[in-house]
Amino acid sequence: MTKTRWIATFSTFAIIGLVGCTHQATSTVQSEPTIQQANMVETQPTSKSNSSSAAESIDVSTPSQLSIPKLNIQAPIEETGLTKDGQMGVPDDGETVAWFEPGTIPGREGNAVLAGHVDDKKGPAIFYHLGKLETGDELFVSDENGNVLTFVVKTKQAYPRDKAPIRDIFGPTYNRQLNLITCTGLFDRKKGTHEERLVVYTELKETRATASN
Repeated sequence: MTKTRWIATFSTFAIIGLVGCTHQATSTVQSEPTIQQANMVETQPTSKSNSSSAAESIDVSTPSQLSIPKLNIQAPIEETGLTKDGQMGVPDDGETVAWFEPGTIPGREGNAVLAGHVDDKKGPAIFYHLGKLETGDELFVSDENGNVLTFVVKTKQAYPRDKAPIRDIFGPTYNRQLNLITCTGLFDRKKGTHEERLVVYTELKETRATASN
């Protein structure tokens, strides 16, 4: 993704709250990690990590399934983009995860992004326990070619709904990163959304390729 495309696509997020969570109907409070703010400035991508260099020969494709063993999550992944009001789209149900298709494919250079609900009209949803992930925990993404990508949690942060560091989450990097997003904090009934966004930052560890690759 070029810098120009990043500016055009993601500048709106800084104003209206990153991810739409209007399908939620319950009031949920989760244990919050420390909130850290970051200035959204234009800089060059960070240097490549060893794990990114080691995976350059693998041709990954569209993600199809997310697995997080620690949380007993096995979820299909659907493509999403921007909603009419400029937010990242989310799944229509609480058991599916959304991949931001205009951005990076998981396993390629850049920040790939997956989003899921914390709750819905039925109660807890797919990312209800996302905040329980800790540094070093592993999660797995399968793609349409049958490759299985292993990502490792690096850190997690909760941000006020309208103050998330958009560049850190969606912006350019030479590393192969995957960021998981959900709503968290108190549910603001007046605004119809949770007050905060939880982001779990992960980085590619390895890719198990299909025999044909």
